[in-house]
Amino acid sequence: MVVQLQRAEAMPKLSIPLLLLLGALAVAPAPAQDSDAQQRFAGVWEAKFKSRVICTIKLEMGEKISGSMQNCKISVNADGDLIDPETSESSGDESDPILNPAIQGDTLAFEIKDEDDVLKLEMQVTAEGRAELRFLNPPAPIKPIHFERTE
Repeated sequence: MVVQLQRAEAMPKLSIPLLLLLGALAVAPAPAQDSDAQQRFAGVWEAKFKSRVICTIKLEMGEKISGSMQNCKISVNADGDLIDPETSESSGDESDPILNPAIQGDTLAFEIKDEDDVLKLEMQVTAEGRAELRFLNPPAPIKPIHFERTE
């Protein structure tokens, strides 16, 4: 919003508080919008490949966004397409906390620490209960991975 003031000396003293009040009212809906945006992401999201869950993202919304990626076994070919992950002897409950989460519109940007590297990711809601995860700085090409909210 742009407010132009001409001849400020001619304005009554009450006009500045009125402008401040109008400005505050214009900003007031933002927390409701933030809450709506957060609710689009809240919950448990799963990515499946050949009917098997290959990655789970759990997101909790509140004053701060928190969550984790769990049991992510993402394997891709040279073109970035998903392939069957190699079997590994892991505990089955591997969890990495999401770092630096930020919502902008329909996109949640966050980071995951992967050994010595930090992976940057974006999760974009594409429809109700559906999202795509994109790796912004992958070690190899990875096409977007489709997720569905389960809870």
